[in-house]
Amino acid sequence: MTTTERSAFEELGGEPALRRIIDRFVDRLFDDVMVGYLFRHADRARVKEKEFEHAAEHLGGPVAYTGRPLAGAHAPHRIRGGQFMRRVQILKETLAELGAPPRVAEQWLAETLRLRPLVTVDEGDVCDPSPTQRTPEPETTLKGTPK
Repeated sequence: MTTTERSAFEELGGEPALRRIIDRFVDRLFDDVMVGYLFRHADRARVKEKEFEHAAEHLGGPVAYTGRPLAGAHAPHRIRGGQFMRRVQILKETLAELGAPPRVAEQWLAETLRLRPLVTVDEGDVCDPSPTQRTPEPETTLKGTPK
């Protein structure tokens, strides 16, 4: 990068702008009806700080990510592809809502999608399996016992 080129971090507005986006984004994740339960035991302030570090680093800011490696941090949670894509959608909406420059939003979303294999091995894009993939419920009698 030459001295006249600005990093995506700088183009976004630096630390204050990035912290605003991260605060809104993480709050939306925690409060989301589809993925919020994944965060029920998480420390919101810590998640915000690690999300800030990670975003700042990949956007070219003077910050290093100090969290655990992504694959190890997410492996115990069995995150489905649709849940991952819900995160992407919330990020996309938050970036638009808070006026992130299009180039920065595109770079951030592309980086998020690039990291997908570290977060989930599920290639699907929905939160629930399709009806054809579900195990059928056993037929029951009126008293609720299997036939």
